[in-house]
Amino acid sequence: MPFHDGNRLREAYRRARDNGYAFMANNVAEGNILLGLLRAYAEARSDLIVQISPGAAKFAGGGDKKAGLRALCGLVRETAEAFPIPVFINLDHFTVGEMDLIEHVIDQGLVSSIMIDASQEPFDENVRISRSVVDMARGKGVLIEAELGKIKGVEDEIVSAEGLYTDPDEAVEFLQRTEADLLAISIGTQHGVSKGREIELRIDLAETIRQRLEENRLDAPLVLHGSSGLLPDQVREVIRRGVRKLNKDTHYQYIYGRAACEFYRESEGAILPPDGVEDDVLNLFSGSDWSPDKKRFDPRVVGKAIQEQVMTIAVALIEQAGSAGSSETG
Repeated sequence: MPFHDGNRLREAYRRARDNGYAFMANNVAEGNILLGLLRAYAEARSDLIVQISPGAAKFAGGGDKKAGLRALCGLVRETAEAFPIPVFINLDHFTVGEMDLIEHVIDQGLVSSIMIDASQEPFDENVRISRSVVDMARGKGVLIEAELGKIKGVEDEIVSAEGLYTDPDEAVEFLQRTEADLLAISIGTQHGVSKGREIELRIDLAETIRQRLEENRLDAPLVLHGSSGLLPDQVREVIRRGVRKLNKDTHYQYIYGRAACEFYRESEGAILPPDGVEDDVLNLFSGSDWSPDKKRFDPRVVGKAIQEQVMTIAVALIEQAGSAGSSETG
């Protein structure tokens, strides 16, 4: 099924709200995580939100963020054609420094939504920057997510030494002035590797923010960044309180690294020359009786192992989010 724009994504969020589930939004930087996700979401019959960060775009473009963005968006859009589920693309944690890229993807219709992160700025400046992106996207089929409050930790080039909880009254004013489509809130989660049982998670704050928005007739799904370390019961509870999108990046990075590590550890004897054999990589050991095993060093082989592990974790996370079976194709 083809890639869909923000108009279709808005409908997906409304179904999630009406039926009490959420979407995991999954960051990708290359094809193996994407393929594992597509297989998992097709099996679970859930819509898929794929996220691209500035760092992922820079990596994919060999240092050129615009080239990387176009490459990753093209990869997602073309690969999605082979799977029977709606696929959406969100730009994750793009800042005022990437405003030219934001304008480019909006004009080219490359994505479904964009997260403009001006949360490090004072309140009024955050409002101004976020509103400028909302105005830029108006009528273009692209939803805009803005953030109020600071998430502790490191996300690409964004660093915050301490967290700052979102104030419910400020959230109301922020949405009234920016007219953002989604609101990322801070209730104690952290970017990077964290343990949910050690996080001072203010789940009650999510519900208070949701209630205050509803009282003021503001219909914006709540988003939770830094959710990779949350425990299943914490995930279910924040969804029950109104969160409709939870970001997953670090979790998949770890799964990728672990799957590759386990594969190569098991394959060491088939890839690295034993003692006494000259390490003749340049000539591919042509002068030796020993040869590496192509069935083990071919990158497609470890790629399949990574995809399998990503798929396994993604299916479990879909169950936590409650979106299994919710796709319009289901």
